[in-house]
Amino acid sequence: MSIFTKKTRPWNAHLEFSGTTNIQVGERAKERLVFLGIDEETLQHVREAAQVLTPFKKEIVNHFYDNITAVDHLRGIIEDHSTVERLRKTMERYLDQFLEADVNKEYIKTRIVVGEVHSRIHLTAEHFISAHHLLLQMMTTILMEKLHHKPDDMMAAVLAVQKLAAFDQQLIVEVYMEDTFKSFLFGISEMLDHTTQLDTTKKLLVGMDAQIEETHSVSAATEEMSASINEVADYAVKVSEGTGDAVESAEQSKEVIDKALDDIKKVGGVYEQVVDRVNALDKEIEHTQNVIEIIKGIADQTNLLALNASIEAARAGEHGRGFAVVASEVRSLSEHTQEQITQITSSMESLQQVSHEVTEQIQQTGEWVEQSVTGSEYAGSALTNIVTTMKEINESISQIAAMSEEQTSTVMDIAQRNTVIYDLSSDTQEIAKQTGRLVFNLSQQMDEHRQTFFHINVAFNNKDIVKVAKTDHLHWKWKVYNMIIGIGTIDPEEVTSHESCRFGKWYYSDLPAKVREKNTFKQIEEPHKAVHHYANEAVERYSDGDLNGAQEAYDYLDKASQQVVELLTKLEQEL
Repeated sequence: MSIFTKKTRPWNAHLEFSGTTNIQVGERAKERLVFLGIDEETLQHVREAAQVLTPFKKEIVNHFYDNITAVDHLRGIIEDHSTVERLRKTMERYLDQFLEADVNKEYIKTRIVVGEVHSRIHLTAEHFISAHHLLLQMMTTILMEKLHHKPDDMMAAVLAVQKLAAFDQQLIVEVYMEDTFKSFLFGISEMLDHTTQLDTTKKLLVGMDAQIEETHSVSAATEEMSASINEVADYAVKVSEGTGDAVESAEQSKEVIDKALDDIKKVGGVYEQVVDRVNALDKEIEHTQNVIEIIKGIADQTNLLALNASIEAARAGEHGRGFAVVASEVRSLSEHTQEQITQITSSMESLQQVSHEVTEQIQQTGEWVEQSVTGSEYAGSALTNIVTTMKEINESISQIAAMSEEQTSTVMDIAQRNTVIYDLSSDTQEIAKQTGRLVFNLSQQMDEHRQTFFHINVAFNNKDIVKVAKTDHLHWKWKVYNMIIGIGTIDPEEVTSHESCRFGKWYYSDLPAKVREKNTFKQIEEPHKAVHHYANEAVERYSDGDLNGAQEAYDYLDKASQQVVELLTKLEQEL
């Protein structure tokens, strides 16, 4: 028996549609309404279905969440982000809005929010579609039960509810997918952004070049040091030999000085004898002077007697003539004696004077002899110390020679280790280049994967375009950077103008006034031009082999890049 009390129209009669809709919404939403065959008549059938479904709203919601919470994964998502009670109220509001069937911008906005929330909490499209179909099943079942006696009304209501539910589902899933795709896209973009900030490859390569250069310097220095140490060792040997000869000469000199000291001491003994003799001579001179005084006195007396004898002879006359002659001779002898005594006295005084001078000179000589003896003794002692010190020096020089040989061995070991360091540095430099290539290749793969998102039917708003542009820009600078350090390559034909790049096409497109009139938007144009200009210049100069010119152009590119990134970040926040 049929469940219908009245024959319904053919199934295809319920699917007839004009291919247009009179619902006023955005073009993108309107396309979906047309495709699903939703118009104001469809919405009116939903409102009529609401009269049947509204009394069962709470039962629908309770039954819905009883089924949802029975799934561990879904229950876990609810517990992490909300509560069942809060979600029940949210579902009731959704049903109220759904059954009101007033499809306008606000209606569409609420579905977009649902899709964004589901993407944010990582509720998969699979689970959402299953849950949404569960909701649709309950509404369909209720409609079929309550309207089975009115088959045409039942068919219209069920079909209208299914169409609007499909519209909701498509809109929510589309937003969910777009947000999820954007999340993946911007996640990859963020990783790519961080990767492009890795300017350590150049620093590492430059550092390794400097280290290798330093190893060359160390090798040269060790060679020079080794030569110097060998010269020091040779010189130390020569000095040691010379010091040995000097020690031997010093010992011989000591013997000579010791002998001279003995001779000086003997001179001191002779000197004492001379002093004694001179003192005896001085005494003899004094004694002789006394004798001379006596003789002088006798001569004076004799002269006086001769004078008296001459007087008496004169008185005797003829008889005293002979006596007068004798007296005259005695007087002459006395006078001659006095003359000789005077001369002897003068000579004795001169002799005494000379004796005094000799005595003084001998005394002075004595002092000198004593000083010479003392000095010779000191010199002998000092020479002994010198000989001892020279022997110690000779031993030290011998040790220096031995140590020089050890140093030579150490320097050779340093040279060998430096060779190992050079080899390791060269290997490290090559590994750094390989690492740089791997990082660059990885960034290229990331960018290729990122580019696939732009071929998916995903709608990007102005803020999304700015975020994408920032990554595009940083990646281009990264490619130029890797080209300059010899890791990547860029075909000059790849370099685009500031108008033909993705951001340029957006920038010079028909944008809303609220975007074009922003001061930040206007400020981006000049540094954006500079980025493309210097990127092109860097590629051209690198292709011409002008590495310094390429680096100079990249430095200007980097400065302009910083301005662009700052302005894009600011514009992203303003949109």
